[in-house]
Amino acid sequence: MDWSKLVKHVSDLALVDLQKGEVEPLIRDLEKIVRMINAVNELKISDDVEPLYTTFFGDVNLRDDVEVGEPTNIKDVCAVKERIEGGYIRSPRTL
Repeated sequence: MDWSKLVKHVSDLALVDLQKGEVEPLIRDLEKIVRMINAVNELKISDDVEPLYTTFFGDVNLRDDVEVGEPTNIKDVCAVKERIEGGYIRSPRTL
């Protein structure tokens, strides 16, 4: 797998501009994550264990889904219209 292409693709999707020195640490992190996932996949789990779909087993008061009509245009509700780029709100750089 070409990790550098994957990191580039994900950073493009996330609209994150990575510098050259930032790619290698991300590749090392991704490789660690894949190794951990592979280790979990190799665990021998008995067939009599039912999958857990939720961690909540009590009563819960959920609201009913309600149709609200047409979606609101982001330009109508955003206070800083000049920060809207391509349908996204550009946030200030935090790093």
